[in-house]
Amino acid sequence: MLQQLGHVKHHSLRGAQQAFPSDAPARRRAPVVAARASVTPTEPAPQAPQQQPPAVLLDDSRTQTFMNWARGPASIRFAGVKPSTFAGIRGLAASSDIANDALIVEVPRHSAVVLAPKQRNSCPGMVNDEWWKNAPWFAKMGAMLLWHKRQGSQSPLAPWIAQLPADTGVPLNWSDKQLAALQYPYLVAQVKEQQREWTALYDTLRGSGMAAGAAPPSREEFWWAMGVVRSRTFSGPYIGSTLSDRLRLAGLVAALVVILSRSLKQYAICPLIDLFNHTSAAQSEVSYNYFGDSYSVVASRDFKKGEQVFITYGAQSNDSLMQYYGFAEADNPQDTYVISDVLRWLQGFRPLPPGRVQALQGSSLGAACLSNVAVQRAGFPAEALQALRFLLASDAEAAAGVSAFAKAGSADAEAVLAEALACEDLAQQAAGSGGGGGGKKGGAGSASAAEAAALSFRIEKKKVLSAVLKNMGG
Repeated sequence: MLQQLGHVKHHSLRGAQQAFPSDAPARRRAPVVAARASVTPTEPAPQAPQQQPPAVLLDDSRTQTFMNWARGPASIRFAGVKPSTFAGIRGLAASSDIANDALIVEVPRHSAVVLAPKQRNSCPGMVNDEWWKNAPWFAKMGAMLLWHKRQGSQSPLAPWIAQLPADTGVPLNWSDKQLAALQYPYLVAQVKEQQREWTALYDTLRGSGMAAGAAPPSREEFWWAMGVVRSRTFSGPYIGSTLSDRLRLAGLVAALVVILSRSLKQYAICPLIDLFNHTSAAQSEVSYNYFGDSYSVVASRDFKKGEQVFITYGAQSNDSLMQYYGFAEADNPQDTYVISDVLRWLQGFRPLPPGRVQALQGSSLGAACLSNVAVQRAGFPAEALQALRFLLASDAEAAAGVSAFAKAGSADAEAVLAEALACEDLAQQAAGSGGGGGGKKGGAGSASAAEAAALSFRIEKKKVLSAVLKNMGG
């Protein structure tokens, strides 16, 4: 399944094809206290978009050259889709009716950018072996893109490289003022951490990672390449690079394949497949065909001519969609609202009784349950909710101890929680209204585009808080 790579999904085997789930987190993120899996969402998953912007066929020279390359030298099989724009955002439109279960796109491995476990330096003459050995996967793939870009017309992927967007439109490249417009401390902190990490990666590459005589890329070029990688790569079990390897692995029992898939990962960017946009309503996923050595997308429903064809990037909140793709999905059923510091938030609502926080810290819950709390539409995580009840209780009620607040209290006590959340909800009132439909990778990185993205993000976060408040009786 094509999705942002910071989320873990379970592997699933389907005959000779392997669905590609996400990879384990590629970098350290602040731990998030999430609601337990047993919580039932209070809103259904969004239906397929009913009113999408009309498709405008892309017929510029770069797109034409790319499509001629795809059906020619690249040997990419595709039927019924054409690159188009939808309200200025690139995607794939159905050029004819597409039936459910029909093969839409199939990309052979040799036409994709693939990183396998322990793969040797794939950027000869550009980076040295020591850098390649120690670099994270997305930096290696970014270097691979830059290597192909430096080859110009000599690269076998030149037509695809030439039509990649010049700006990924993600918050990584926003100014401090534009980041502040998100009005969401958790994501701002994550982006700042990403900026520090990517700056350090570039400094290492520039300082000691280049091959002898090779000129280093600019920081902007390196960040661009890694941004393309993070927004277009999917991962899955490594299944071998030769037919004998694939036959051998395919012959293993399913349990052993799952064990291998957890430890051996491959990463791939597939031309044309990378043009699919995201919606949570879609079920189409990117699969690997063992015996055909190719990556494919099959329709999960019927599509009418002119309709945008979506896939899903996986179950993701708008936090990761905005950080790595530059958009917020409207009515995303997976969205959460992360309160970075609940104690600070509470103290802004009302002063806490003396000794109450220390009592929580000394309990079996501890205060850690109130750090980076991910609130779903269904409500707060159970442990965080228990801690909040204890902190907001009267002295007489709190005397029973933290364990006494595992279940809902009186109507008045629960109303205090709703009142506290209402303060956060009011703080997130967006200046204006709007919001997008399906999820689309960020486009131009202009100030107006960043402002529009931040606005749609704030609106979606307010929806989460409003749903929680409604469920709490506020």
